[in-house]
Amino acid sequence: MIEFIDSFSQAAVAEAMCVHPGLAKLIAQQLMLPGFAYAHDIEGRRIGNLLVAPNPVLYKTMLFVSPRDMREHLPREISFARFRCPCNAVGQPVGEWQRVIVGAYVNHGSNDAPDWSSHT
Repeated sequence: MIEFIDSFSQAAVAEAMCVHPGLAKLIAQQLMLPGFAYAHDIEGRRIGNLLVAPNPVLYKTMLFVSPRDMREHLPREISFARFRCPCNAVGQPVGEWQRVIVGAYVNHGSNDAPDWSSHT
């Protein structure tokens, strides 16, 4: 799950991901979550147990871009904080979200020749 601190951050990250496919791939790989699957009968009703069990813990990432970290219309740095929260038996978060790591996606290149990497 991704959350943005503000609409400026959301727009800046969206613009950077559109222009730099490597950044989009990096973020997508790090934020992938498994899906849930059920078996269904011929009429579409669920039968049996989950084919893929819900996660016992959910993770979310909050992204933030400072206007000072912009190079023209694209960010040089996208800060992130990752949080975790325990889940109940059906995969719904319960309790408080706890911050587990902070870092940034940094473009060590230029807007024309990006070189994105993540730092924690």
